[in-house]
Amino acid sequence: MDITIWLKIIGAIFTGVGSILLAWRVKSILTWVKNCLIAHEVSIRAFQDVVNGNTQKYPVVTGTIIHLLDIESKLGVILLVSGFIFLAMGMFFNAASYFFI
Repeated sequence: MDITIWLKIIGAIFTGVGSILLAWRVKSILTWVKNCLIAHEVSIRAFQDVVNGNTQKYPVVTGTIIHLLDIESKLGVILLVSGFIFLAMGMFFNAASYFFI
């Protein structure tokens, strides 16, 4: 096999890995958005019960932002940056393969 084929194979692998990492990151972000919205809705219902003079059926959820910021500051940034780096390298290898024709 010549260098052109190897560069295209490496480019495809890197692009695939980058896409998977970014998809994993987006899934994580959507999960946290869903969890925060659920916590917000539960807290609003708890406050409505108190304001209306009813027995509070739901707890007031607090502390979600601490967990969100903890996740975002570690693995989240690594996955996001790694995904874009792999995508960029995949495109670079694919483009470089055309110079060896």
